[in-house]
Amino acid sequence: MNPTIKIIIADDHHLVRKGFRALLEELDFVEIVGEAANGQEVLNLLRSGKHAQVVLIDYEMPVLNGLETVERIQKEFFGVRTIMLTMLNSRELIQEAVGKGVNGFLFKNASVNELSDAVRRVAEGGTYFASDVALTLLQPAVSPEAALADRLSEREIEVLKLVAQGFSSAEIGKQLFISPRTVDTHRNNLIQKLGVNGIAGLVQFAIKHKVI
Repeated sequence: MNPTIKIIIADDHHLVRKGFRALLEELDFVEIVGEAANGQEVLNLLRSGKHAQVVLIDYEMPVLNGLETVERIQKEFFGVRTIMLTMLNSRELIQEAVGKGVNGFLFKNASVNELSDAVRRVAEGGTYFASDVALTLLQPAVSPEAALADRLSEREIEVLKLVAQGFSSAEIGKQLFISPRTVDTHRNNLIQKLGVNGIAGLVQFAIKHKVI
């Protein structure tokens, strides 16, 4: 008889942990050796001598989130493999998780068959990324400019650039051939749309999103 794959389940939602436990208990090659509600509890379990080959770990947890915990596991526990669990289908999150050393990536609505495949492959030293994850990674990255264009009109982006460069409403009006009052209207709309605090907030937003 082949040895079982020992697993720790980490999620701050009790019902989610129990749901994954129920799925895993259907697999005769799995042994659950611990549960944790946050990343620190995962580390405590491993430091106390709990031997796990695979940690199923939620991304969003208090104290230490999933990515921070994966990073610590990589440094402290050689050979312990990790599968990230999330409902967030985010290219940036997936790429960051891979960069931290995650060995697998599953969405929380995974079937028992997918969970079984992921656990086996990761425990054997391979990697597993759900088909939806692969599709997300294959999608072209959205540039900051394109993302901004989805939120703001062309005129609003022009006004934002000039506000961030320190021009007054009168000066912006002359450059864009509109009245200072119209500039003020665009500026106020920008503040509302972007949820920032006044002109200083617009400047910070423009710098962060490389508008200037």
